[in-house]
Amino acid sequence: MLKPLEDRLIVAVKEAGEQQVGGIVIAQAQEEQPVSGKVVAAGPGRVSEAGQTIAMTVKAGDQILFDKFAGQAIEVDGQHYLALREKDVIGILD
Repeated sequence: MLKPLEDRLIVAVKEAGEQQVGGIVIAQAQEEQPVSGKVVAAGPGRVSEAGQTIAMTVKAGDQILFDKFAGQAIEVDGQHYLALREKDVIGILD
């Protein structure tokens, strides 16, 4: 598994597929970007200007909401993930 550095997160997002709404097929490209997912790995935290590590609030296993266009799509061992920074997280779902 990929081990993220600093304040980065690796998030598994639900794959979007075709949906049928009222008899109309909506292609994947026309759908909204995913804005939630499950954190599968989290870095140790951000390093401050003083050289101290600021611990992460988000941890592996958390269900999160994040900014719509945040992160970078990546593929690891055939699995699709989103790599993003903790600052792009809106909140943790309970």
